[in-house]
Amino acid sequence: MSIRCLCVDDEPLAREGLTLALEPHNDFHLVNSFATVEEVLASESRDIDLLFLDIEMPRQNGFELLQQWSGPLPQVVFVTAYDHYAVKAFEQQALDYILKPIDQVRFAVMLERVRMRLSQAHRADRASTLLKAVKNLQSQVAKHEQSFSVKTDHGYFRVKLNEVICLESVRDHVCVHLSGRQLITRQTLKYFTATLADSGFYQVHKSFLVNKYHIERVTKLRFGDGELEMLDQRVIRLSRRFNSVLDILLG
Repeated sequence: MSIRCLCVDDEPLAREGLTLALEPHNDFHLVNSFATVEEVLASESRDIDLLFLDIEMPRQNGFELLQQWSGPLPQVVFVTAYDHYAVKAFEQQALDYILKPIDQVRFAVMLERVRMRLSQAHRADRASTLLKAVKNLQSQVAKHEQSFSVKTDHGYFRVKLNEVICLESVRDHVCVHLSGRQLITRQTLKYFTATLADSGFYQVHKSFLVNKYHIERVTKLRFGDGELEMLDQRVIRLSRRFNSVLDILLG
């Protein structure tokens, strides 16, 4: 893992000393160095993992930089010649506090702490991302397994969402095309459009409402029209009136 670092110190020799101290540690990459807080705040070099920060500097000090930092704060290690700021530094959630001149052994111990902290944070982020993905998938599966009621001349039928390929308006009726069968109802396509709006169904034509999970291929045609090939090989025209849906399906 490459660890991106930034140094803020008003002393040129201190900046050079930090650069030399980092040389044996190939996983740490110093992306930039600044002499003042103002230079840092005016820069775009703040997408970093680790900030080496002096305290006493002209005009604004290191603590003031942290107060003005926008976005997520990186790991912070204070590098200073003064030991009396240590308590305040750790109150600012500093990871470590290094005294000048830099002791290489002490510096190496600090870098190992940085590696461990960033590794833990990386694992936590991955676990959080995975958990969100699993919850989203569970939600999608739950939605897909839901059912709705279709009123026909022969009674009410419960239909699972994942069985519905599309709904077709035919004169005063709607034909619900399922995998292997059809149901005819006097309920309107407008009614089903509203009922199934949050379940992956899109109106693509004045006569068709389709289940996006049964779409095999989407083809964009001329003049804003489109064509949908369903898993059962039927082809449905997508009219230009609903071309915003075409963008969603292509996306």
